[in-house]
Amino acid sequence: MTSSGREATGVSAWALGLLILIPVPMLGALASGGAMIAAYGTLSKQGELAKANAASARRWGLIFLVVSTGLLVAQLVIGVVRLLTHATGAPGFLPLGIPIALYFVVCVVHVMVVVVGTMRARRGEIVRVPFMRDGA
Repeated sequence: MTSSGREATGVSAWALGLLILIPVPMLGALASGGAMIAAYGTLSKQGELAKANAASARRWGLIFLVVSTGLLVAQLVIGVVRLLTHATGAPGFLPLGIPIALYFVVCVVHVMVVVVGTMRARRGEIVRVPFMRDGA
């Protein structure tokens, strides 16, 4: 319970996902996923609703962090390989730009999931991401 008499809802774990909006490329994604994961420790001690929502945010944050980092590493590897093989000509954005394009799509999906999760947690609901299993 919080000092105001309202039960803790874990909304802060979801709201931390908005750190992705930090205007520093790639830093926002790392901060967002990492903060969502780290918030579980404190929120898990503030009641069952806060624990459930923090666990859900932690799972989403971990998935987002792994996928976004993997796509950025893939783009870096493609760029380094292209640089080291002295590729000639301008092949265009695709197919070499597929990982970075997917990264931006994943970031947009992340913002949408975080906004919906924040709104649901704020209303006192247990947030469940549709394609994820429940469980701490």
